[in-house]
Amino acid sequence: MKLTKVLAVALFFGMLCVSLPSLAQDKAQDNKQPFPIAVIAIRDVLVKSDQGIQIAKDLEAKFGDRKKQLQKDEQELAQLKKEADAPNAPAAKIKAFTAKRDKFVAETRKYQMEEQQAEQAAVKLEGDRLLGIVQDYMKEKGLKGIQDRTGFIAVDPSLDITNEIIQRMNQK
Repeated sequence: MKLTKVLAVALFFGMLCVSLPSLAQDKAQDNKQPFPIAVIAIRDVLVKSDQGIQIAKDLEAKFGDRKKQLQKDEQELAQLKKEADAPNAPAAKIKAFTAKRDKFVAETRKYQMEEQQAEQAAVKLEGDRLLGIVQDYMKEKGLKGIQDRTGFIAVDPSLDITNEIIQRMNQK
């Protein structure tokens, strides 16, 4: 399973949907208050929340057997390649290797496409839920912006709301 793909899509989605750049900065300066923002590790929320953990398990259950079969097929293909590359290999061996390779490539592409579609659908639903929770949190705390933590080189840990959002994700 390519959980990293899920996380990358989630991170991209989160950065687009949650990041609220340069909101009311001059108003905060007029009040002599620091700019009320927070940071969140979107990837951590999606991986560590109960629903995120369940999504990973569901995807593994759905695609795990196919992935194992493809790995087995890949090993068999490597053996066939050795036999086909041998000096004086019969044409039948070369033809068998070529057919198996073509079938393997097609099956791998189909698997990857289906897995990616399932991951994207799951992440979209969870991302929508995360966005609602983050927006509610912003209103409740009077924040003007929430930025993904990866957008900073350094940030004060007191601004990080990741664990609070994980707790809220797990409550709903």
